[in-house]
Amino acid sequence: MILSPIAVMSMFMLISSTNLAEALYWIFWGGFSPTQIPEAMVRATPILITAFGLVPAYLARVWNIGSEGQILLGSIASAWIGLYLGGTGILGSLLSIAFGGFCGSIWALIPGLLRAFIGANEVFTTLMMNYLGSYLASYLLQGPLRNPSSLFPETATLSRDLWIEPLIPGTRVNTPMLLTAAIAGAASYILVVRSTIGVKLRIAGEGIEKAKYFGISAKKVIIATMAFSGFASGVAGSLEVLSIHHRALPSISQGYGYLAIPVAIISSYEPRLILPLSIYLGGVMNGVGILQMLFSIPSGISYAILGALLMACLPMVKRSGG
Repeated sequence: MILSPIAVMSMFMLISSTNLAEALYWIFWGGFSPTQIPEAMVRATPILITAFGLVPAYLARVWNIGSEGQILLGSIASAWIGLYLGGTGILGSLLSIAFGGFCGSIWALIPGLLRAFIGANEVFTTLMMNYLGSYLASYLLQGPLRNPSSLFPETATLSRDLWIEPLIPGTRVNTPMLLTAAIAGAASYILVVRSTIGVKLRIAGEGIEKAKYFGISAKKVIIATMAFSGFASGVAGSLEVLSIHHRALPSISQGYGYLAIPVAIISSYEPRLILPLSIYLGGVMNGVGILQMLFSIPSGISYAILGALLMACLPMVKRSGG
């Protein structure tokens, strides 16, 4: 997992005749130097929140691959309702976050219901929902929700009183980021290792017959875990709107939903890794961005690294029986 992006970067650096040592230096110094750690946290937060939402689903072998679309739809829903909540302060911010989470949950429930009642493979349905979400977002941001004074497909800027302001001057680190970092790891550990809920989710993942033997409704587990994972993804998108961009954009996720997948799979076995893995991926993505600017590396390199990260988790999926 840790070495796979380095291996991919090595291959691309050799092909492009870029100095490998210098490239790796800028990836990690650009992502994890003292001045860049706050930015790594900014990137890590949506990955961490999304991965936390996916852990219960993956414990139950419910493979939600649609977090990218759920983040996007959650961000647009949050921005849309936020445009009507100006002047309400922190209450408006909380309502906006909750509404974004709700819409992300609804988007995830569609493939969840299809899996629960007609047996549709949720890997394919959630993946297709990503594309549907992207097209729907494109329509909304270029049509009814577009800021008429902007040349770009984006909503109007939210009222300043709804913004989640930075907690540390000179950075974009804010209170929700720190709370997420403090809570997600402990909550994941309790869920996976110390709770009866985690045990029930694992039993449900062993199959319908075994779940019935222990009095567990597999359908309820599928619906509940899909709804929860969608809610977490929607909240991640909402926080990107309220704390970072202050408007909805088509590129607001930048692949966070996909990056959360290997983090969630690994964390369903070792929950204490959810926070360091999220920060690691956030830092690597920042470092790759700096590398692109310095060496004019094609932007597709980041997708190659993303693919390597996803491929690195496949052996764990196989071991889990997924």
